Amino acid sequence: MDRRRGKIVFFIVLLGGIIGAILGHVLGDIVPKLDEGLKVGVDSIGFNLHLIDVNFGIHINITLGAIIGLLIAFLLADVGRRRF
Repeated sequence: MDRRRGKIVFFIVLLGGIIGAILGHVLGDIVPKLDEGLKVGVDSIGFNLHLIDVNFGIHINITLGAIIGLLIAFLLADVGRRRF
């Protein structure tokens, strides 16, 4: 049962980060610091196999809005998981 709860907490925190990043982007005109951040990732790596051309790449934008969303989601998931 703990494994299932861990997956649920992971998806709640991931969803919180996504929602936080979206809200940070939308509210970036009002509070510009929410949309500023760091871009981490790997540029496109391509493999040409003469039959198939495969490209891989990933970028993660770490913004203040996303971090706030992650923290709020983690706190909510943690409070929902605790038993008093």
